[in-house]
Amino acid sequence: MLSIGALASASQGASYYERDGYYAKDDPEHREASAWAGRGAEELGLKGPVDPCTFRAVLEGRVPDGSGAEIGRRGRDGERLHRPGRDLTFSAPKSVSIAALVGGDDRIVKVHDRAVAASLAWIEKNAAETRMKDPDTGRMIRAGNQKIVAATFRHDTSRNLAPQLHTHAVLANMVQGEDGKWRSMANEKLYGSKMLLGALYRAELARGLGDLGYSIEKTHADGRFEIAGVPREAIAAFSSRRAEIEAAMEERGLGVSADNPRIAERAALMTRARKRDIDRGELRGVWQRQAADLGFDARTPVAEAMERSAAPERDATVEPATGSGRRPEPEAPGLPDIGDARGRGATALHTSGEDRSPVQDDGRGPERETAEAAPPPPAAAAVAWALAHLSERAAVFRRTDLLTAALVHAPGAVMVGDVEREVAALEKAGALHAVDMPGAEDSLATEKTAGEEREAVALMQAGRERGRAPMRGRQVQAHLNKGPLTEGQKDAVKLILGAKDRTVGVQGYAGTGKTTMLNRARTLAEKKGWRMAGLAPSASAVQTLASEAGIGSETLQRFLARNAGVAEGRLTRKGAKEMRAAFAKTILVVDEGSLASTVQARDLLRIANELRIPRVVLVGDAKQLDAVDAGKPFAQLQAAGMQTAVKDEIMRQRDPALKRAVEASLAGDIQRTFDKLGDNVAEVKPDNIAVAARWLALSDEARANTGVIAPSHELRREINGHIRERLAREGRIHGPALEAERLVSKGYTNAEKALAGNYGIGDVVAFHRPYKRIGVEKGQERRVMGVDYGRREVLLDDGAGATVSWKPEEIGGCRGGSEVYRAEEIELRTGDRIRWTRNHAGLGLVNSRTAEVMKVADGRVTFRLEDGKTLELGKGDPQLRHLDHAWA
Repeated sequence: MLSIGALASASQGASYYERDGYYAKDDPEHREASAWAGRGAEELGLKGPVDPCTFRAVLEGRVPDGSGAEIGRRGRDGERLHRPGRDLTFSAPKSVSIAALVGGDDRIVKVHDRAVAASLAWIEKNAAETRMKDPDTGRMIRAGNQKIVAATFRHDTSRNLAPQLHTHAVLANMVQGEDGKWRSMANEKLYGSKMLLGALYRAELARGLGDLGYSIEKTHADGRFEIAGVPREAIAAFSSRRAEIEAAMEERGLGVSADNPRIAERAALMTRARKRDIDRGELRGVWQRQAADLGFDARTPVAEAMERSAAPERDATVEPATGSGRRPEPEAPGLPDIGDARGRGATALHTSGEDRSPVQDDGRGPERETAEAAPPPPAAAAVAWALAHLSERAAVFRRTDLLTAALVHAPGAVMVGDVEREVAALEKAGALHAVDMPGAEDSLATEKTAGEEREAVALMQAGRERGRAPMRGRQVQAHLNKGPLTEGQKDAVKLILGAKDRTVGVQGYAGTGKTTMLNRARTLAEKKGWRMAGLAPSASAVQTLASEAGIGSETLQRFLARNAGVAEGRLTRKGAKEMRAAFAKTILVVDEGSLASTVQARDLLRIANELRIPRVVLVGDAKQLDAVDAGKPFAQLQAAGMQTAVKDEIMRQRDPALKRAVEASLAGDIQRTFDKLGDNVAEVKPDNIAVAARWLALSDEARANTGVIAPSHELRREINGHIRERLAREGRIHGPALEAERLVSKGYTNAEKALAGNYGIGDVVAFHRPYKRIGVEKGQERRVMGVDYGRREVLLDDGAGATVSWKPEEIGGCRGGSEVYRAEEIELRTGDRIRWTRNHAGLGLVNSRTAEVMKVADGRVTFRLEDGKTLELGKGDPQLRHLDHAWA
């Protein structure tokens, strides 16, 4: 929808005025498709169509006001250096282009122009900055409230002559400040607002289309949409090179590509050179014939929209895609109260009937997830949804991200001004707090998040001098004097067994021997009749605690779910007595505590205080990865005074150089870290798969000990594919192939899962809980067969050849009871290395652990697991869908 590119030269920018596609150089219609924009342009008297000479002067940094002023800096040879500006390209969805250019609805072009103008106006008000010297401090600062000079050029075709309504908005590197001086523009805030600008354009476009009588269907979670009634086959066809080939063949009287495929291939080679000679009317005829070949008349949805827009008393509040052409109203699932610091009553009591805590049942049951309050106004609903979405994984988020999320919630339901006013009202009411610190400038945090953080700290502090110590410090020291532990490990054991506070921490950097220390602490505790129970945020960490430290463990999530009633204050008197007795001599160890979210840490400490658990030990590294969900409680609790033992002596690295590199990284000396790493690390450009060639050039032994890390999932797939292809040529991967379907998580937050518009045909939904209303059991998966946008329902395969309607905003979606996947094909052959992407307790499979394919035969695959055991799965086994190639 929006791309931002730097202009290489003034001549490149000026070329946008020249004929594009079928335009003649002096065509009046072409001149009308260009326009000046911005208060800076008005200040210079620039109005109407863009004059090429003036435009070139502006891009060269020459202020066209008769003053002779020039912008730029002087180079070494005295020449003036000036960057021309940025090209912001606003592109309409393909179906919108089809309706406007193939269906002939010129009204859409005006709506598009208004959406572009609104986006540029927002840039000028909020993102146009310059660097200048502060008159008070003398320091260079970025100053806003700058007037911009922009030239817009509307085009109708893509490079291959497919219908593509888009506008190049060339933003000149020339802004005027409040003092009247012209300066270069600073672009940091412009690039930082890119996602918001795309969402803003889409929102304005969607609103305008609704006013014209069109219905829209949201196609992606980021707010992309298409016009209802334009078939996906037409969208796909007009997104290809077919239009370009058809136009060239039509010009030469060669028929249509379907009848002459070989000639069509030759025409494809000729098109780029000849496209400037094609007449606009002729091209539209080609497009209409192409649509007719697909059984689609683009004029039909246009006529229907015009009929709807002309109908009297048209209701403008109904969800689109129902055939009404009405404006969308945002979906408003059970949204949290952002001012409620404790968030009580927001979660289901239990996920199953197993391990039920002795708590009071509030009668809701696992399926009772629907808010009964009246829906909030559109802007309030959009912002509340955006806050739920963002605050799930970040305690602090950028203001532009909040505005973007609110706009993509239901495209066209609210405009950016509505959202900004709602956000300002929440700030004034204290429900949102401004955050402005290094790395988080112009950011926000909710009062709910702040309250959760304050409560976690208060719970830790309330446990001071309230714990019980299995041993006295002198006794612990006596047991450790002759042991092999480092001083840091000994300090940690003494703190765990001898401290009086209920909650303590162990700051242990990677490779400092945390499990060795915990194993020793467990042994001493058991001698005194105490037990040590372990919690960890991942199944792999649970296994490590059990196997290396001898601590019986479970996931933190399971423990919190089983004791949700305790955390929510619903513990009965009898239940409290029984559970406190059960935990009377318990040391609760949370490994990888830095991966726990604020809510998880808060609930854990609520449970510990309520059950009077004598010791909770948070073990982690505040410098490692943060939690997936919002917050950094491990670091915050340390900063708030939690007693913490620090283990900083690296035990894992045996190579002296690597050990010094790790020590330098812990000290924050990144340059020294890479100096010490030397040839042990190789870096390539982020979008370059040359790293695959580097790995393949290694010996077999070196390959086994060398990891490949990619910065994105997309690049990792490319690297895996390249490595796998080469290994197949080497014969390392061989034999018959099994083609299977794998599931890739779409990574939705609970807020995103609650919106029916975020689901697409072919998606797969896995349910973590049983839901009788839609006939699913825990662990079952259902494929999406369709989406009813008007009723906000997802149509799922019921497993018996029919479909069942599911409202994710009411069941499963908004409370974390489901996961959404896209399906893609994967090939498995002997020699393949794979990584599991979901736990399976029954089979002993752990997310992120690897395996090797030993055999493929008769639709079955035999794997060798990391522990040496073998596992055979058939093509129909669900776990075969939860894996990926694992070379990178």
